[in-house]
This record gives sequence, C-alpha cells and structure tokens, in this order.
Amino acid sequence: MTSTPISGRRWRDESGVTVLLALFVLTLTTLILGAVYQAVTADTQGTRNNLDQTRALAAAQAGISQYTYQLNQNPNYWQQCKSSGQVAVPNSTDGGSTEYYSYKPIPATTAPLNDQKCDTANPAGTMIEGTANGATSAAPGTFRIESTGYSCAVSSGGTCLNPISRSIVAQFKQPSFLNYVYYTDYETIDPAALYNPNNTPTEPTDCAVHYPNRGQDCGGAIDFVAGDNINGPLHSEDTLAVCSSNGQGPVFGRAGGNDAVEAAGVYNNCSGSLVYTVNNSSGAINTQAPSITPPPTNSQLLSVATTNGYVYTGRTTIVLNGNTMSVTTATAQSNTGTTVAWPANGVIYVKTASSGCPITYTPFTANADYTGDNNCGNVYVSGNYTKALTIASDNDIIINGNITTTTSGALGTAPVGSQMLGLVANDFVRVYHPVTNRQSSSQCGNNAANSSDSLNNPYIYAAILAVNHSFIVDNYDCGAQLGTLTVYGAIAQLFRGPVGTVGNSGYLKNYTYDDRLAYSEPPNFLSPTSTAWYVGRITECGNSC
Repeated sequence: MTSTPISGRRWRDESGVTVLLALFVLTLTTLILGAVYQAVTADTQGTRNNLDQTRALAAAQAGISQYTYQLNQNPNYWQQCKSSGQVAVPNSTDGGSTEYYSYKPIPATTAPLNDQKCDTANPAGTMIEGTANGATSAAPGTFRIESTGYSCAVSSGGTCLNPISRSIVAQFKQPSFLNYVYYTDYETIDPAALYNPNNTPTEPTDCAVHYPNRGQDCGGAIDFVAGDNINGPLHSEDTLAVCSSNGQGPVFGRAGGNDAVEAAGVYNNCSGSLVYTVNNSSGAINTQAPSITPPPTNSQLLSVATTNGYVYTGRTTIVLNGNTMSVTTATAQSNTGTTVAWPANGVIYVKTASSGCPITYTPFTANADYTGDNNCGNVYVSGNYTKALTIASDNDIIINGNITTTTSGALGTAPVGSQMLGLVANDFVRVYHPVTNRQSSSQCGNNAANSSDSLNNPYIYAAILAVNHSFIVDNYDCGAQLGTLTVYGAIAQLFRGPVGTVGNSGYLKNYTYDDRLAYSEPPNFLSPTSTAWYVGRITECGNSC
C-alpha cells in the first residue's frame, strides 16, 4: 500500500481558496468602479445643469439686448406692447443644446385696476410707473420688461426638450438731470453774467475754443478749485477747467463711492500742477458718456399748473411753512395769503405779465437790486417744506432764505421721507445777495459791502434746473466771503453760474446728491429732450416674476 505524502494532501485541501480570493477582488473592484461611476455621473449631471443654468441666463440677457435694440431703433417701441415667442439665440447651438429667449412687458404697479396689462390704447397709463390713488411709484417714469431664457436639447422635430429656464426683469429709464448732483451744458460763464454790456468777451474764452459756432456770446471758463466738493454724480457736455493750489484741487464724487463723473475732458486753467480727485472705481473722468440735451423751455409746466395747480402772474413771494405756504403777489390774485394750501398736483408756475418783463437780468447791482420786476415772472422762495412741490418761473427763481426739509439730523445731513422740491426757471435760479456801495456794473469798488440781509452759509434742499441760463449768486464778485453754499439735491444749468470769487467773495461750494432722486423726483420735473431709453437695473426672479 502506497501512502500519499502529507504535503500533497494539504494542497488538495486548499484548492478552492484561489477562486474565492479572485471573486472577492472582482466584487470589490466592481463596487469601487460602480461608486466611481455614480460619482462621475452625478458630477456630470451637476456640471451639465450648471452649464444649462448659465446658458439660460445668457439667453435671458440676449432677450433684453434685443428689446433694447428695438428701443434704439424706435424710442416709442414700448408703446406697441410687443411680446416675443421663443426666439433662438444666434450661434448658440453647441454641445447638443440650443438657447432661446422670450420677452414680455410687465404692467406698471400704478396701472388702473381694470387694465392690468400693457394696453396700446393707454400705453403710458399701463406701462409707465407714475401715480395712482394718491400714491407715487418708487420709480416714476420707468417701465419693465421680463425676459426668460431657455437652454435645452432639440428634438429632430425642433422641440425644446427638458428646458432649463431663468427669468430676469429689466427696468428701463430715460436720461434725467436728476441722475446728477451737477449738470452743465457749457462750463463757461453765462453771457448775461459778463461785465461787458454788449456781451462781448475781451479775451479768448474756453467757450469760443470748444463751441466756435456760438460766436462771441460766451465768457471765460469757471474753474473748479481746491475746496470745491461735488458730492455725487456729475455730468458736463463741456471740458472741466481746474485750478489747483498748494498741491490740492477739487474733488469729484463722494469718498468711498462710485459716482459717475462724466465730461468731455479736463484741463489745467492755471500755472500750477493739475490736481483733482475722482472718487469712483476707475478714478478717472468718463469722456464717452451719452449726451443729455436740455429742453428749450419749461412751458409744459405752465400747462400742468393750469389744471389742478396754481398759476400766478408777476413778481411772487412764497414762504414755505411745512404743508402750507404764505404767498404774496405784486397785484391782487387768488390763492394768496398766509396759509395757502398746497396745490392739488404739486405744481406752481409764475408767469410774466402780458405787458412783458422790463428787466434784462445781470448778476450785478444795476439789474439785481430786486426792484422794478413787478411784471416779471420772478418768484422769491424760502422756508421749510414737508410735502412734494415743484415751483417754476417764466423768468427767474430767487432763493432769499434757507430752503429746508425734514432731515436725519442737523442741517447738511440727508433728507428723509418722500417730500422733494423742484425749482425750474426758464432763465436763472439765483441766490439773493444784495450789496451796498457798488461802484458800477463792472466794478465793486473799495466801499462795496454785503447788505445786512445777505445769506450766511445758506442751505438749499432742492432739485434745481435753469433751462436757458444758470444757477448763480447775485453780485457774486462783491463783499466779503459769506461761507459755504450747501445744496442737497441736484443742480442742472445751461451755463456755469459763478457763486463767488476765489477766497474773496461769495461762497465756496458744497453740493451733495440726494440719492432719492435716483428713483423718485419732484412733481412733473422736466426731462431732457433726449428720448433714448437705457437699462437702469436688472433683477433676476423665478419663473413667475
């Protein structure tokens, strides 16, 4: 009998271990590969979803761009209440997806309750944000368009399969003087403010250089100097003249902010180095901003005041007393007295008598002595207001005292509430400044002095527009310096108006933008003649905006 070796029996006993080990490794590898596959698949799906989300947003933005293009071709396009079906974004087929957009108008929040859609029979009432039931929209004069973008695969029949969508709302607005604390068309002195009685300058002028077609009807440039602070956005159609001193210059824009500073350029108008500060993200003046054109007249406000407003004729004095006012006129008229109620539509217009205004204004005593203007459409304004109001004049508005409103603190701090004051003159908006012993219309003389009722460090809370002339200080070149002229609001003027002479007379400037003017305005404040619309704000929302 032959015996089997012990070692041989051991190998036969362990013959199934290799198979089990192989099965274990195979199972483990399968599980790992499955987990990796699941992770990669999930990540791929997430990446695909993110890509489709991005494409859908880009498509929605393309819809707004297309609508803006239509507005640029026809500024009244919004009145047609146009919507679009799904439109393929050109050249968007890639990676198996195609992007589409559609857009539609959104009715104004102030649209009539029985007309809650864009109505071609009443486009302004149903689309343009305005006033309804005694309440004013937060964004008057604007309208909104909703654009929805889609990203999807396309079937052989052209059907959008499993679309991913995103929706945005664009608010369209028109250029406004109220977008700026400071606006001018010409950075040169107003022709009416020249010493020469024939309005002929005696030396080369900035106006003549930049506007040769104006001939000899404009004076020299007015400088921005050290100590001048423009605390808000600025726009000028002209080139800014800067005169620095001791290494310091003017400041354009608010510190730490991003105010628009727009002009044709800037140049050094004195012998020292050119020094100025621009407080925005670029630290530079934008020389490519679109032009803004002032209207030729404020006569449309006369039409507005004729219905549910007040119209006065000849010299008128208004003292604001909260939500009433004291009104006196050169001749007996209605709606005068010490407690006159606010006009129903918030608009007052002072017009010239039919016999005409006998005075041709210059800021010097010969025509700035505050007499002889009984027939002129001049209004003298001061006081405190707690309701919205616009005061317009056929000729000049003369500010003969502080004009204030409710603020968050002391004078010079931000106004609060919804009350706003608009001052819109066909000619000048002037700061009252009588002087004594002026030598002549071309010279102050050594004995000239500020009158006792001159305004020291005046405060003006208002949106100011001088349609054909300037915001100016009477007799700005005479008397001792009166401190700082503080304006909280906005100033728009055709020509620069002097408010003083450097270190000698008048006022330093402290102009601060009222940020409420970016979305609201005084009643029926005038807009530029430009009809171009632009996107003021874009907001993303869900599929149902």
